[in-house]
Amino acid sequence: MKKSFIARHNANKQVVLFLKKNSEKFAHIVAMVKTVTNLDNLVVENDNLATRVENIPAVTSGNKKIARADLVAVSLKVSSVLKVYAYLTKNQNLTNFVVTSESVLMERMPQQDFLVYCKNLAKNIAPLLEPLVDYGLTSEMAQELATEINDYETVMTQPREMINTRKTTNELIEDKLEAIYLLLTNQLDPFMELFKDDTELYSGYKAARMIVDPATRSRKEEEVEEE
Repeated sequence: MKKSFIARHNANKQVVLFLKKNSEKFAHIVAMVKTVTNLDNLVVENDNLATRVENIPAVTSGNKKIARADLVAVSLKVSSVLKVYAYLTKNQNLTNFVVTSESVLMERMPQQDFLVYCKNLAKNIAPLLEPLVDYGLTSEMAQELATEINDYETVMTQPREMINTRKTTNELIEDKLEAIYLLLTNQLDPFMELFKDDTELYSGYKAARMIVDPATRSRKEEEVEEE
């Protein structure tokens, strides 16, 4: 969860705890009880969203390097076999296609181009599996190439998917926080005016609400900055 959301979320939880602790004092006001229940549900939903964000794993650039190295290793073996086959069968198209330089595959070739090359390598050997056996290709090598291509593609696409998931979830959290704030302002605040004579309940609620109120929090931050 974004740092800017954490304070508001924690404050909302404190308001819910305070109201639950004092629920007997307003148990006779059915509409208020329902409002507190709605507040509690929204806070729980936000808790679940926050947990979802925290559980989105981080994918480091190191993972990409490892996956690429693994794919380079097997693609070099397959490419070498295909190069010999292309040369001896005088297949110029395959000869022009094959890359057997480790530095090109590992460093000089852009990530997407490298992935495309490996996929095309797998396509080129697919109809030639039987004749390529005589040149040193094994079914294990072909399977390993397919597996490493899938692993590398997954590592490449995961970060983007995770970023999108994190962004979407944070937007949902923000929507929930806004819904909670409107519920507090438009419903619970008016209900609490019925309890002005109950100093403990009224003052305790107001104290908790000051923390939740974005305008109040903004003024406090401004005062601190001016000092």
